[in-house]
Amino acid sequence: MAGVLFGIPLTRWVRGTIEKMDQAGRHNVQSWSDYWLKTYYELGGLSKASGSKPCPLHAAYGLWRLGRIKETNIPYQQMAVNHVYQEYGNNAAYAILALDLLENKQAAQSNAGLWRQVQDLFRIKVHQEPAISQQGAVTVAQILFKEVQIVTG
Repeated sequence: MAGVLFGIPLTRWVRGTIEKMDQAGRHNVQSWSDYWLKTYYELGGLSKASGSKPCPLHAAYGLWRLGRIKETNIPYQQMAVNHVYQEYGNNAAYAILALDLLENKQAAQSNAGLWRQVQDLFRIKVHQEPAISQQGAVTVAQILFKEVQIVTG
């Protein structure tokens, strides 16, 4: 079964959002937010709160803008995590850190374990205190990685 987030297949959700962004020629986060919610509803989502939750939304947006999602028109960009944090926010940074661990086969098997690893790396690389709980950014990275949707460095 495909990886789901809030009852919606995540890869289809991300791909649908990217398709809308490409068709509109948009790259800004507000358009991403609008198309993210629209795609969520098209795929059967019912809760505006779930469909517009900022943590997974911003994680997916950051991965897309950094060229980490396969088969998009965005080239892969290597950027230090502290710069990802400054440019795209903490959820994009969490997703990038999770991907780094997954790509290097250093990730914990559980989502909770991976989140603890991401928290530790965030403290070291960003010099900020991470969120207490994982609200979707690591889940987005995990699902897209498992479904072979990620461009590796």
